[in-house]
Amino acid sequence: MLNLLNFVSEIEKNVVEYRHHIHRNPELSLQEFETADYVESILKTVAGIDSVRRISPTGILAEIKGTGPGESRCIALRGDMDALPGEEKADVPYKSTRPGVVHSCGHDVHTALLLGAVRIFAGYKDRFAGTVKFFFQPAEEVLGGAVQFLEAGALDSPRVDRAVGIHVFPDLDAGIIASRKGPMLAAADGLSIEIRGRQSHAAHPHTGRDAIVIACQVVGVLQTLSSRFVSPTDPVVVTIGQFNGGIAGNIIAGSVKLKGTIRTVRPETRENVHSELKKLVCAVAEGMGGSASVDIARGTPPLICDEGMVDRLQNVTEKLLGPGRYVSLPDPSMGGEDFAFITEKVPGLFIRLGVKKPGGPVTPGHSEEFYADDSALAPGLAVFAGTALDFLGASME
Repeated sequence: MLNLLNFVSEIEKNVVEYRHHIHRNPELSLQEFETADYVESILKTVAGIDSVRRISPTGILAEIKGTGPGESRCIALRGDMDALPGEEKADVPYKSTRPGVVHSCGHDVHTALLLGAVRIFAGYKDRFAGTVKFFFQPAEEVLGGAVQFLEAGALDSPRVDRAVGIHVFPDLDAGIIASRKGPMLAAADGLSIEIRGRQSHAAHPHTGRDAIVIACQVVGVLQTLSSRFVSPTDPVVVTIGQFNGGIAGNIIAGSVKLKGTIRTVRPETRENVHSELKKLVCAVAEGMGGSASVDIARGTPPLICDEGMVDRLQNVTEKLLGPGRYVSLPDPSMGGEDFAFITEKVPGLFIRLGVKKPGGPVTPGHSEEFYADDSALAPGLAVFAGTALDFLGASME
């Protein structure tokens, strides 16, 4: 039987081809029909899979039950499949063939790695006694895919003990592995505010209540939430990205609508900021003779990494790839990720996989310049699968 690194080397060419095929044929969120069909076609060629089922039109749950000795644990591995609107500037032979759609967030890499992990666990099923669940997830970009798995009961029968997700990280060189203990990514909640004043002639502003002036004050005072209502060591970002009001240049605006986001990394801070924000907005508006309503649409929760799983990741990375290949991230990202819906239910781990071409530029995700180097796939797969094998008590030798 091959050890894990040799196994990865044997299937690396296949995993790269999986990635290239998915990259050439990107599909937007909730439209991943061909991608799901392709994933199923690959799964049908792998002996040792115990079950494969659609939990939604484009979501796939596969399971492999171990036949070996040891404690019967259950771990879930997740890979998201959806692409984004946009064009691609990277000059690669597997460039997107679909105008206006591109894998600019690396989900093609994630899906390919999960397919590779299926092959590894199918080959190693006599080394562990538990169950591995593989979540081929749609719609991460619109924050709907993870919830589909929860609603389908994918965390039960058997109950998932741990969950692991992986995501490309263009800031680090290809094959570098990173994570952090505790908060990894932020809660990302939607914010809608309506400021109501009273219309009047622009020549007689004293006869009205200018909703634009009130709204400007609200936008400014919202920034005190992070500087005066929360500890300086507890990150909070409140952004107003849309400001719409007024109907003519010579009319005092009677109403203004604001839209934005609230980002926090601790569950208790999230609740406190929501409460204080509502009180603050209404107090400012009423103090200036107007009124306000605030609606907060709860999005993804904070993604919290289990400390024991982060330790396990570091140990496995150093064992398989050598010293210096694991990086502990100093700060959480204020971005959101719907894998957090899963880690809210079970202890989890989120792995960052460096994909920057060594010596090359950083190519930001969600941009037309985004590029993920194929050399990251083999070390990423080894660590992704290796961490799960280690949790199940399976030998990697």
